[in-house]
Amino acid sequence: MIKNAERNLNLPARTDETSRGPAQRRHTTRITRSNRCLQPPPQTFTRGPKQLSSHTSPPPCLFQTSHTHKTSRGPAQRLYKTSDGTQHLGSALSTLENIPARSFPGPPPSSGQPLRVLPIGGLGEIGMNCMLVGVYDRYILIDAGLMFPDFQDLGMQKILPDTSFLHQWKDKIEAVVITHGHEDHIGALPWVLPALDPNTPVYAASFVMKLIQKRLNEYSLFDEQRFKTIEMRTPFTAGPFQVEPVRVTHSIPDCCGLILRSDHGTIVHTGDWKIDETPTDGQSFDREMFEALGREPVALMMSDSTNVLSPGRTQSEATVQDSMMQKVLAHKGKGRVIVTQFASNLHRLYSVKKAADASGRKICFVGASLNHYLEAAWKDGRAPFDPKELLDPNYLSSTNPNDVLIVTTGSQAEPKAQLSLAARESSQKLKIKTQDLILYSAKVIPGNEGRVTKMLNSLAMQGARVVAGRADNLHVSGHAYQDELMEVLRYVKPQHFLPVHGEFSFLCEHARLARETAGVQYTQVIKNGQMLGIHERPNGKNVSSGSMASLVGEVDLINFYNDGGMGTGTSKEMCIDERTTLAFDGVVVLAIDVVRTAALSDIDGATLRCRHRITTRGMWTDNGKLVAGLHRVAEEAVCSLAHDSALAMVERMVIKAVLKECNTFNQKKPEVICIAHEYDPRAGADQSRSSSRPSGPPGSSPSSYNRPYTSNPNRANMFINPQAPPQDNYSPSSSDSGGSSSSGAQSNSEQQQQQPYGESSVSGSAPESGAQEPGRARMSPGRLQVLPKSVMDRRRAANPREAPGPGLGDVAGNSANSDYQ
Repeated sequence: MIKNAERNLNLPARTDETSRGPAQRRHTTRITRSNRCLQPPPQTFTRGPKQLSSHTSPPPCLFQTSHTHKTSRGPAQRLYKTSDGTQHLGSALSTLENIPARSFPGPPPSSGQPLRVLPIGGLGEIGMNCMLVGVYDRYILIDAGLMFPDFQDLGMQKILPDTSFLHQWKDKIEAVVITHGHEDHIGALPWVLPALDPNTPVYAASFVMKLIQKRLNEYSLFDEQRFKTIEMRTPFTAGPFQVEPVRVTHSIPDCCGLILRSDHGTIVHTGDWKIDETPTDGQSFDREMFEALGREPVALMMSDSTNVLSPGRTQSEATVQDSMMQKVLAHKGKGRVIVTQFASNLHRLYSVKKAADASGRKICFVGASLNHYLEAAWKDGRAPFDPKELLDPNYLSSTNPNDVLIVTTGSQAEPKAQLSLAARESSQKLKIKTQDLILYSAKVIPGNEGRVTKMLNSLAMQGARVVAGRADNLHVSGHAYQDELMEVLRYVKPQHFLPVHGEFSFLCEHARLARETAGVQYTQVIKNGQMLGIHERPNGKNVSSGSMASLVGEVDLINFYNDGGMGTGTSKEMCIDERTTLAFDGVVVLAIDVVRTAALSDIDGATLRCRHRITTRGMWTDNGKLVAGLHRVAEEAVCSLAHDSALAMVERMVIKAVLKECNTFNQKKPEVICIAHEYDPRAGADQSRSSSRPSGPPGSSPSSYNRPYTSNPNRANMFINPQAPPQDNYSPSSSDSGGSSSSGAQSNSEQQQQQPYGESSVSGSAPESGAQEPGRARMSPGRLQVLPKSVMDRRRAANPREAPGPGLGDVAGNSANSDYQ
């Protein structure tokens, strides 16, 4: 349990080469055992230079960054690396086989409109913000975000922008500028940065840089020489632009808009923003700078469209602070308070801290990502409180419930998040009690409504009181509403306007409002991969010559997917369609042994015979009826083929027949896997003989016979009955005949009608009771039967041409072969 918890912390480390010597690597995430606080402390322990005796109260800290001095629990440290810098890339930088070489869109470098915008992601979707902005043939990349997959992207954890395109044209990209630290703006950096030139600089504000450093250390990609920290209102040169960051307010600290000035005109990019009149951290929206922009010509403005459908203005974070204070104080003396929120919303932690202080409660974090953001903020000097003040969650059970306020992750019911685990009663750290008050201080992201509702219902059924109503004022958005959007457009007065960051319908509505409400005459709506060319108007107030922005090029972009580990590739490479088919339609697996009877090889019109085994998963079989039908059509498909048909033809015909039968039976089109082999009657003869066992008496347990292995009686794997009646009165159990995996045993009457006596086929049957194909043992469903040695000797003597090698006839079907275990 300790090791699992250690893996989840992933904390950044301070380095002190003087105390550890040169062997310590810099920029590496480490955790010392002394700082994990996962077990009760020893009698004497160290926290910094101060020694605490056994009479001192337990340390309240959940974690500390790794110091380099020795502690009472030893100096051992752990390294946590996700990748060595390349392992996670997969095919993200490869030339795509199915996509021809892609030229860079737009007019020739020295002609056409000088200002150019090419969105790589973020337009027509929420997330994956990534955009090239340039002058002629020189570009900078604004943001490198990821997008979280929807339910149909089964097994995927991240959706990434087209890094192969960026890699192909990396010589055109001279800098990367990051607007803020949310995952949809920095999450793809571990894939984007390796696609660029190693000397391409990366610019970000101080707090954002702390988050970037932590993330890139995990991927062995951080190089402090390459990363540059920027200050608000302090211009710097990046590629063809002089870039000036401008302060905006959002739901995470240190957010900025960008003013991109060049000899050919000015572009304004707002980033993600809202206008918070009373921000909890005291850093206000820079109205003065946006008003000043209205006094200079702005060729193009790009603005956040997330909340364009919401009228009015967003509420201030101070509203949440007041509401949370009231609810926490009202629960005083009644039990614990649990707050769930987005881990990155540090402004919300100001409200949590104020409510905790007012009610005399200690704050306890349950969820590693909360610690990550708080530690980064503490290092940057903008944390709402010292991480050392946190209560160790291991002491929750022994702490007075009236003295603790728990902050936890899982607001979107992520399966591995702590609140989601607690709802399923699976969390080792958080156990719900009947006196708990749960404050849902977040917004349900579209697509997560079902699972969030299920989680909250489960929490309520455990006795907790859940407060999650809109009227409770426990959450405010970080994106501007309509009145704020129009206000800033009126400040800037751009010549052209391009809405960004939103679904396509959001972009269209934002453009309409800009024209009809804010007085912007020329607006454009484009999609990812479309290049917009802009020429600054000679006179910013002159509107007589029409729009000077137009679509000048387009490129087909693709998305890459990451499965949360080392797997990264296109949707085809990550088998998204196959995963969807498996999830919704199931899978059928067939093993076909093709029997080419030597006696019929010279006869015109002779057909194939086969042995086969069928397994289904994730399908409704109606108590085996589907499986029986699949056996029938598979055998019919093989028997309809000429004697000399290739194995590939066998596989194609069987797959076609199985798909048709499944579609007829339950309107499903499962993934069908068929593997055909040439049947070798001599293969595994010695192994078959050694594995044979005599039959038990009638009524004995089927488990006493030599059956193919199955770990689930409802998924029994059986070979096809070689159409011989059983030697005893054994009747197969339901586990042998009713599972989703079967050998397709047919009734003896049906089999006798289909096959004549004497064919060297596993499917051949005797014409009369007791007769059997020479050299062939009998099999009843679910087990193997052994013929007496005297009978086998007589048959070998009578049929020397078809007599098998030593031991082959002792066990029917050679089921001892490992291929069929």
